[in-house]
Amino acid sequence: MQRRVERWQPVLDWNTPAGRLLDDLLRALPSESKPVITVFGSAPIQMGVDSGLLSADVDLFADQDLKEIVAQNSLGRDQRDIYIQVCDELNFRTSPKWRDRAFTIQRGGCTIRFPHPVDILIAKLHRLADKDLRAFEIVIQKTGHPTEAELIADLQDAVDLFRPGFDEENASDMIIATRRLWRHFFKRDIDPRVEIIAPALQRRRDGYGEPTRDFKRELLEIGSAYRVPRPDKRGKRPANVPS
Repeated sequence: MQRRVERWQPVLDWNTPAGRLLDDLLRALPSESKPVITVFGSAPIQMGVDSGLLSADVDLFADQDLKEIVAQNSLGRDQRDIYIQVCDELNFRTSPKWRDRAFTIQRGGCTIRFPHPVDILIAKLHRLADKDLRAFEIVIQKTGHPTEAELIADLQDAVDLFRPGFDEENASDMIIATRRLWRHFFKRDIDPRVEIIAPALQRRRDGYGEPTRDFKRELLEIGSAYRVPRPDKRGKRPANVPS
């Protein structure tokens, strides 16, 4: 069985740029406001792994709208060199298991969640700029994790990140980035379709209790039996074929 990453238990450094900025936010909150704040991006790595990993912003989302408070207290973009970026939870695209292993604390009357560094890294994978590679490097060097087996297991859990997305998002970006990451850190080529996507989809079929069925082939055979033509290149069904 592949080894899974366990819950994160860091000693956070609140004297880092990210920590001080978060404390500024907590002091600015009204006394009756007790939001649940999730901090992601590079800040959790800076505070819990290596204070040398610097970033111009602290990404977070909350169960309350904090944008007005951030702006009123000059904590946002264009208001200071290191600023708070209030995001939506949808911006944090990572393993579905991230909540189970996040580190949660009470500070300033608020609940603050710091996702595990591995979940932070998975969220960086679709872009994998040089600074994201640096984050991988720091976490692996400082903690020894994720190992190759751990990362494969976690990416299988997060297999939906490899699905075609909307607008400018493209599943091929995840495949290309994953291959680049593997060559850089694990010194070998990987085919994500074979080692990540296919095993994850097989687990999903196993969960339905029908592991041997090939649903795609069955659909094609059904269509052939009923002589249902495939849509044309514009996605339209021929006019003489009933819908």
